[in-house]
Amino acid sequence: MSFDTSSNFLTTTNLDKIRPTTLPNQPLRIAIIAHCLYPIAQPYAGGLEMITQLLCDELVAQGHEVLLYAHEDSHTQATLIPFLTREEFDATVYDNEHESLGMSREELYHYLVYQSALRDLIDRDARGEIDIVHNHSLHHIPMMTGQAFGERFFTTFHTPIFPQLRLALLTLRHGTKTQFTSISQHQQRLFSEFVPSQVVYNGIDVASFVANLDVDTAHDINSEDDSYFWYGRICPEKGTHLAMQYCLEAGKKLIIAGPKSNEAYFDEYVAPLLAEDRARNASPLFDYVGHVTKDEVNRYLCQATAMLFTSTWDEPYGLILAESLACGTPVIGFDVGASAEIITPETGIIVPKEDKAAFIRGFSEIKHISRQACRNRAIAFCSVSAMVDGYLALYQAAVSKREQTLASNRQQSVKVSTHIDAQESIQHNAQNDNVRQTPNTFNQLKGGRQQLAASANNLTTMVYGEQ
Repeated sequence: MSFDTSSNFLTTTNLDKIRPTTLPNQPLRIAIIAHCLYPIAQPYAGGLEMITQLLCDELVAQGHEVLLYAHEDSHTQATLIPFLTREEFDATVYDNEHESLGMSREELYHYLVYQSALRDLIDRDARGEIDIVHNHSLHHIPMMTGQAFGERFFTTFHTPIFPQLRLALLTLRHGTKTQFTSISQHQQRLFSEFVPSQVVYNGIDVASFVANLDVDTAHDINSEDDSYFWYGRICPEKGTHLAMQYCLEAGKKLIIAGPKSNEAYFDEYVAPLLAEDRARNASPLFDYVGHVTKDEVNRYLCQATAMLFTSTWDEPYGLILAESLACGTPVIGFDVGASAEIITPETGIIVPKEDKAAFIRGFSEIKHISRQACRNRAIAFCSVSAMVDGYLALYQAAVSKREQTLASNRQQSVKVSTHIDAQESIQHNAQNDNVRQTPNTFNQLKGGRQQLAASANNLTTMVYGEQ
């Protein structure tokens, strides 16, 4: 199946365009390949782990049979197939094996992890146990070895084009029957140089977030006593210091949450702004609360006038945008990556990257955004059910097409078999006819000899008379 890279993402209104006419009634047997770095479990190492767990658990909840190939410490409602462990790897590979191959030991481990997983998948498929394989590994080995499954093998692009992905894409750009999905139109355009992909947006468990839909409890629209929330990894590409600078200049309160994933950045850019705020304001504007839990994030978002999104790199999706909408909290953010695909004019204000004046204007404009509209957007666009519906439509189309191909092949086989049987029957009948004709020919010859003998007797009588 191929897709136009300019097509829209999958929604509940356009899923029928790619669904087969009759969807299979039986549950699908789906294998999910995770990456091997971290367990698919809480507390999540990142958004990819959360998405993988949500996808597996929702598919199981809908009655499908799911195998998850993942780290041995993963938690899932699916059937967990643990990856090759490091102990197993060390027991089967020489200490200096990676050196002979010109790679790091970690690279060799990843290589063998995915080779082992794909070997198991191919064996299971040969036994008729697999309908669909969905790859989220971010590694080239599944993408290449997955060719064995043809259109039933999907790879989702979650990240920029890292070297491991590029290794496979350089080959697959010349032709592949496997299929690809992107988590945003921005991602789709990024990868279109190599392969086409269909957009299926990430989903979150919207129902697990409590929403504040009352504007009065998130500060009155006419009040200057509003407060904002910034959260995420504190590092240069997330632009924490930019949100602080804008709030400092506009005199807005800001709660900052997240781990110091780059201590040098925190010390050079964030800490000085915290100190400047304390020096300038008797009642400080900034409150850094550290790395907080999901429930605490939910509480801060419900209390905030808006969530500030100051990422300076093109994020493929941006899960914090979806989480903010789920809490009924509008967003002021930079137009980077997929942000403008998630945040609509009804749910937030998107400004050019690092446009300070436009961002500060957003502080007054954001108060007119409906918190109910934000929650509605989250339910319709950002939910795990919307994500799973998108993937299932693609899975079912692939399975249906395979069944049609197999049925067509069976019909062709029957036609060929019938043709061969007909030819054999004709030949057999011809042989029988020849056999049946043999005694007739013999009788004809016998009759001819009798006629010839009678003629001879008549001639003898005529010449010599009766004896």
